[in-house]
Amino acid sequence: MRRWSAGCTALAALLLLLGVFAAVVNHNVLDEQRFARNVNTVRQDLAVAHAVGERIAQQAINAYPDLIVARPAVEGLSISVAGSSALGPVVRHSAAVLHQSLSGQRSGDVALRLLDVGTVLTGVLPSVSPQAAEHISPDMSVTLAHVSNHSMSGRLIQLVRLSGLFSWLLPLLAVLFFAAGILLAPSRQRSVVRTGWGITLCGGTIGLVAVAGSTVASAQDRGTLTGALIAAGWHVLAPQLWWCAALAVLIGLVIASAGSARLPDADLGMLAARSWHLINRRPEGRWGIAARGALLVVLGSGAVFRPGLTFGVLAGLVGIVALVSGIAELTFAAGFRPQQPAANAKLPARRSMGTRIALATLAAIVAVVVAVTALPSSPPTNSADAVAKGTTTAADACNGYVQLCDRRYDEVAFPAAHNAMSAADESGWYAAEQSTGIIGDLNAGIRVLLVDSYYGQRSKKKGLVITAPASRAEAIAAATKDFGPDVVASATRLRNSVTSAPVGPVSEYLCHGLCELGATQWEPVMAQVRTWLAAHPREVITFFVEDTVSPADTAKVFRAAGLLPYVYTPQDGKPWPTLGSMIDSGHRLVVLMERHGGGSEFPWLLQGFDWVQDTPYTNPTQASLTCRLNRGSKTDDLFMLNYWLANFDSLVTDARTINKFDVLWPYASRCQRERGQIPNFVAVNYASEGDLLKVVDKLNGVGPS
Repeated sequence: MRRWSAGCTALAALLLLLGVFAAVVNHNVLDEQRFARNVNTVRQDLAVAHAVGERIAQQAINAYPDLIVARPAVEGLSISVAGSSALGPVVRHSAAVLHQSLSGQRSGDVALRLLDVGTVLTGVLPSVSPQAAEHISPDMSVTLAHVSNHSMSGRLIQLVRLSGLFSWLLPLLAVLFFAAGILLAPSRQRSVVRTGWGITLCGGTIGLVAVAGSTVASAQDRGTLTGALIAAGWHVLAPQLWWCAALAVLIGLVIASAGSARLPDADLGMLAARSWHLINRRPEGRWGIAARGALLVVLGSGAVFRPGLTFGVLAGLVGIVALVSGIAELTFAAGFRPQQPAANAKLPARRSMGTRIALATLAAIVAVVVAVTALPSSPPTNSADAVAKGTTTAADACNGYVQLCDRRYDEVAFPAAHNAMSAADESGWYAAEQSTGIIGDLNAGIRVLLVDSYYGQRSKKKGLVITAPASRAEAIAAATKDFGPDVVASATRLRNSVTSAPVGPVSEYLCHGLCELGATQWEPVMAQVRTWLAAHPREVITFFVEDTVSPADTAKVFRAAGLLPYVYTPQDGKPWPTLGSMIDSGHRLVVLMERHGGGSEFPWLLQGFDWVQDTPYTNPTQASLTCRLNRGSKTDDLFMLNYWLANFDSLVTDARTINKFDVLWPYASRCQRERGQIPNFVAVNYASEGDLLKVVDKLNGVGPS
């Protein structure tokens, strides 16, 4: 009967544990009003609002691509909308639809989708682009999560739908089995104590689940929508689990103490002394030392990689000790007396080898968990190690083709990205002229990168870079010319705001005029370029810099990035080398400067328009594109086509139109005939749009016909 009693008690504890989890799910998911409140709370989390806002902005840009010119402003508006009360009705409606799916009132897949979000967005978009509101559908929806009924997650959804039944059935069964365990026990007093410890163990397990959930939540990348939703959702659920754990421990200890009428002595001083003794004393035996070392490694790793989580867990353990000690004190005050060991009682025997192995195994498992959570949750995008489009693994190819190896640098056409640093997929760039950044362009097959260098300073406002005084006059002139006086006035107001005061040292940045309109710190991205060059040893690339940064500071950036071994220095009186010889020598990075060459001190910083002749670059319409000489001399070795339209309100649609093969190829071939020279740099906006690479291949006479 004793075994039957113990079995009933163990089963009851398990049923109680599962019943608590079912009750939490039922309380938060199947209760429609509470579910809607929880969804709204999660939606208002800062990280979630930011991620949802980015998703809304992307939907708007997909509907009206030219909005990308004001992407930071669109994202700012969308993020504000995502976290504001204006989205409340949309969220409540979306929560109602999702609740119907979760509760089984609606069949099919389960999705968290913000419906009719376009209605809210079109109300604020005119402040950024009056034309955009006409292109955004009021019933535009944004899907935040989707679960198929046929996936493993879908089967979990089926269990969620049963939580209403389990939330009352399992606790009821637990009570019945606890009662059966007491009735079947030879000693009912001991069975009551066992019941109390079973409930206490249930509470402890709930606490462990809460710790595990916090570990998983803290490991999420809150910069992604999924990570932000998981972290915010857990933040809503975790307090309820902790309360359930504390309540179960309290009830269990009270029942156990009532059954035995005595508790272990809660001597906190002795407990602290023993704990310090265990920490400070090296155990005997190899396994004990290994377990202690593993535990210290776990704690140290946690303190370094996840300090908030680690110290939170330690604080939780201290809280559990305080809770148990407090209960012991209260029962002592109520008349119960602590259990005292008999005078002739034997001291506990030393831990067995099995116990030591168990401790070591537990420490190793926790170490693995900490190590895993310390790692990045996803690989970086636009990796410098990615395989570039147009790159071949053939040992004798040059820039993707064997035929190019024997051609001089000035006899080859290269695809070029105008304002390559102004990337639509990087935060903070207004009027972005490329879909991705420098490394993304290289991976996409671009081999000439036109960039603008300025001095800037970080500001108190996160992500905002202020144009430094040394560059400000030239930056204002360039921005006024490109963007117009209204944009410059707006950027000036932004700079003069209290929250945007410059902080930290002046540094080198890549900006398009005013750094307030977008900036990328120069040295880190050039270090990525060095990594890219090392990973692509058969590629020759070029930087053409519109330079406000001095030659000395430009050289400092290249030196710090580790690029000096790659730079090419021309030989006086000698023609350009072939791509093959540049690759064999390792000097396969050409650096051209629009304004100030490096002179004798930095001879590899070439005075750009001593080497390059180009075409006009302020073309408002396709008809205005011409092949006439703009800068440089007709005798210069290199020829650059400035092939873009200077309309910042239609950058994407313009690029999609003029970058088509049937438009770009006739223009490039016409300029080749008129100027008597192959276009070496074919520079475009939004190089990812259209057929730039196909046109360049045809200029070089390579690739498929």
